[in-house]
Amino acid sequence: MIRSCRRSDREPWCRLNKEFMSYEYEDENLWENPLEKGDPGEIFDAVMDSGQSPNRLYIIEEESEAVGFVNAVVFTSIWAHGEVLFIDDLFITERCRNRGYGGKALRELEDLVNKEGFRRVQLLAEDTNPGAVSFYEREEYRRQRINLFCKYL
Repeated sequence: MIRSCRRSDREPWCRLNKEFMSYEYEDENLWENPLEKGDPGEIFDAVMDSGQSPNRLYIIEEESEAVGFVNAVVFTSIWAHGEVLFIDDLFITERCRNRGYGGKALRELEDLVNKEGFRRVQLLAEDTNPGAVSFYEREEYRRQRINLFCKYL
């Protein structure tokens, strides 16, 4: 169901990311509009071309059809005593939501990085997206009291 992106995944990954950005930006416009920042394909190419990127791109498939993605970043944490996978985005296309795809993909991702020796998986879910908050709580992620500060440069 979930696997690392290959170069041949560029088109579906870009299409799904644009769908996600449109969906997310409609929320409350808390972020700058990512669709105005540039082509997601440039990011895809940069990650795929770099042998040293901390970014990881995953595609979620059902019967060889891309139905979602995970964009993540790897970093080393003193607190976790090792590698952490930070999920930046997890998206399932609307027609596949509430059918178990997200939970299954998340568990498979956890298994993948656990086998690689990762110590923690973490993410942020906005209060303006109660469906996501509820989803992660069902998947046994614990809520932390954190203030996120952003400054676009």
